[in-house]
Amino acid sequence: MRSIVWLLLLSCMLGTTGCGGCRSETPQERQARLAKEAEENKKKEEEEQKKKEEEKKKQPFIVEPPVSKPSDTDVKVSRVKPGHWMTVTQLMKSNYEDWGGETTLQVVDNVGRPVPIEETPFTLSSSRPVQLAKGRPRQVENVFLAPSVSGMASVKCTLRERNYGAVVGGNAQGSPLSKMEPYQYFFVVMAKEPSRYSFIKSLNGVTVPQDQMDYRSGGGDLAHYQVLLPDISKQVPLPDNPMCWTTIAYILWDEVDPDQLDRQRREALIDWLHWGGQLIINGPDSLKLLEGSFLSEYLPATDGGAAEITQDDVQVMIDYWTEKNARGRSARPPKELKLTRNWSGINLNLTERAGQGGGLAAATGGLLVEGQVGRGRIVVSRIQLAERDLLTWSPHFDDLFNGGIMRRLPREWSMGDNTYGVGKLHAEWKDKQGAIRDAQYITHLRLFSRDVHADPNATNFVPAQLIDEDNFDQLTNPNKQDTEIKPAEQVGGIGAWNDFNATSNAARESLREAAGVQVPDAMFVVTALAVYLVVLVPMNWIFFKALGRVEYAWIAAPIIALLGTVAVVHQAQLDIGFVRAQTEIALLEVQGEYPRAHLSRYTALYTSLSTSYDTSFDDPTAVAAPFPNSPRGEFRLLLGQSRSNVELTQAKDVHLAGLQVSSATTDMVHSEQVYALDGPIVFEQGEGGAPRVVNQTQFKLSSVAVVKRTDDGTGEPVLIGCWVGDIEPNRGSSVGFTPVGEDRFAAERAAEAGEDDKRLQLEPLFRLALDPVHIDPGEVRLVGRVDEVLPGVVVEPAAAQSRGTALVVAHLARAPLTPPEPDANTPLDVMDNYDELGGEDFGNPEFDDEDPTMSDLFGPAN
Repeated sequence: MRSIVWLLLLSCMLGTTGCGGCRSETPQERQARLAKEAEENKKKEEEEQKKKEEEKKKQPFIVEPPVSKPSDTDVKVSRVKPGHWMTVTQLMKSNYEDWGGETTLQVVDNVGRPVPIEETPFTLSSSRPVQLAKGRPRQVENVFLAPSVSGMASVKCTLRERNYGAVVGGNAQGSPLSKMEPYQYFFVVMAKEPSRYSFIKSLNGVTVPQDQMDYRSGGGDLAHYQVLLPDISKQVPLPDNPMCWTTIAYILWDEVDPDQLDRQRREALIDWLHWGGQLIINGPDSLKLLEGSFLSEYLPATDGGAAEITQDDVQVMIDYWTEKNARGRSARPPKELKLTRNWSGINLNLTERAGQGGGLAAATGGLLVEGQVGRGRIVVSRIQLAERDLLTWSPHFDDLFNGGIMRRLPREWSMGDNTYGVGKLHAEWKDKQGAIRDAQYITHLRLFSRDVHADPNATNFVPAQLIDEDNFDQLTNPNKQDTEIKPAEQVGGIGAWNDFNATSNAARESLREAAGVQVPDAMFVVTALAVYLVVLVPMNWIFFKALGRVEYAWIAAPIIALLGTVAVVHQAQLDIGFVRAQTEIALLEVQGEYPRAHLSRYTALYTSLSTSYDTSFDDPTAVAAPFPNSPRGEFRLLLGQSRSNVELTQAKDVHLAGLQVSSATTDMVHSEQVYALDGPIVFEQGEGGAPRVVNQTQFKLSSVAVVKRTDDGTGEPVLIGCWVGDIEPNRGSSVGFTPVGEDRFAAERAAEAGEDDKRLQLEPLFRLALDPVHIDPGEVRLVGRVDEVLPGVVVEPAAAQSRGTALVVAHLARAPLTPPEPDANTPLDVMDNYDELGGEDFGNPEFDDEDPTMSDLFGPAN
């Protein structure tokens, strides 16, 4: 009976499971199960997101972390360049009521302490008024100065009430800042379809191949540019303040409606162009849109109607960028550019900006034309820059993009290094070996107040710390002197806010000599006494004699004495034992025929009693920060002294508040802005063809010299020019060009000053501005001065003494663009050579199995 029961149970089990009880899932079943799990996970994520949104709605205020501009769409990273002014935007929302207050940004270190302004007793915060409508999110922009110090840093946001200053929101812990390298800049793509230009990220002119163990690169390739591909239909990713455009090297424009940019961003873009910005325009889809726009007067060409581009049309470009033997390249046949079909394009009508169509136009058969705008440049194409056939023309398209479209130096390619290379493709500048990380060859933008260094040949990179430099030299070349590797003068590279470059040092030197209280001389005392006695005795008596009341003269005498005392005190600029003095050295940089200037002010504030100063600027583009009053390395906090915070507030005007100056001391402020002139300074051909300079500004120019940089025939720069003297507003003067002496008009400036001891000393700045190493080849430059405090700034409390002067540097004309130069060779040339040699031993056939390896030289890799 028991056997029958077990048999029945066994048969039931077999009937229940069958063979499928132990078999695995079929592909269809697995796919269905995974799809179901994915659907469930998606629902969970949506529910969690919904819960988060509900939680946010319960909060009175929503304050998203700040995101830097320029940036990609929906990227929540604040990528900043140390030493540059940055714009950040934050999404803010008030859930319960309309609200008004202010938002404040401050850079803090890894433990939450405010990062100080280098070599000063101050920290800096930036604030901006905020008005929020109930339930409506708003993007709020603010600016801050990215710290140039090493180490981790974050930006902390605080949202405060307007009336009582109560904190209602923000990010107390701070949002981390992602620091860019000194040699890195932004390449911003402004396109209706930005994905078409993703190829730019892979170009060798954007990410530069480097040998992995190159001590200059620190290992790995160099990203010269952060390529941004934002969705401009959501938001224009450009700063509204031109002082924050120094991080942008290139902008590519394709099918963008210029009306998407508001007035501030339009002006900022034009300012950026004049100081060296590079704008690349995809002509077929853009030129029609730009007709009559804010850019129209600067374009080198206009749309001449639709056209087909044939194989014959591209032949000039092919020949120019692939011809080898004449430029010392290998004789390897170049890769041909074959059109799979005719390209759609346009005809171009050249404007005066394009000149005769030389330069890039000649190197591309007119497919690309360029025109100068101040120091900057606009490139316009008659073909689609993302044309598929063009992109496959590798590596010659990369050469064209680097040397032609971007106007960068020609490169030289190799495979590693003959001594210690590992067989990886490596690029260097053809004529600037070792300077591949130097920012001056990566961006064209220049500001005289920021980018003039005592040593113009100093490299702008910090050597990598992966290898000990002394050991490296001993291992590879014991006899070599370490003269190539120099630390960067400014960790932010070109365009960085710089308080210790040659310009700032010269301004500081002049301020330290001039700042303080000016003591009246003996002549003032004698004159004041004589006037007082004349008024007190004869005039007083004559006046009351005429009235028939001579006895009243005795009553008037003490009143006259009191008024005389007040007048003497005022004229002596003394305030009963409390004295303040304000001294300003400014630098006004002008681009020829452009009525907006870049103004840098260096202001010294002296007080005999402790005073808190508030400086107001009437231009919304102004930025300001405390300025070190001593050279680098000399600052020390006094015993018991702590750092105080200075706040930069941006509203309709700009305020720098809270600069605390101790008794009987001087502190300084560095500010910059775009300054509107009544007109430009123009260099033109006068009657008879003689050159002439015309001052259309509102200021009288003194100590004017006009110079031009030429070559002495041996490669050394020399100056020719002439002394002009004074030029009144709306007046001109003829100029001639003869060799300039070694003193560069110092004698003429001294004679013009005469014995005027009240005139501020600008000689260190004059020497910099007239040094040919700081002048571009072929440039015509005017250097002069304006002897007054330029309007537009108010310091409170007002100083009893206030004086100032400005150096004027006007770039009147520039040399025409030279023909673009292709690379010295191509990657294919050296890669073929490497293959022929057999690349296993680091590309060097002399290596054998007993030769030293990289680990022998430098130790095992981590």
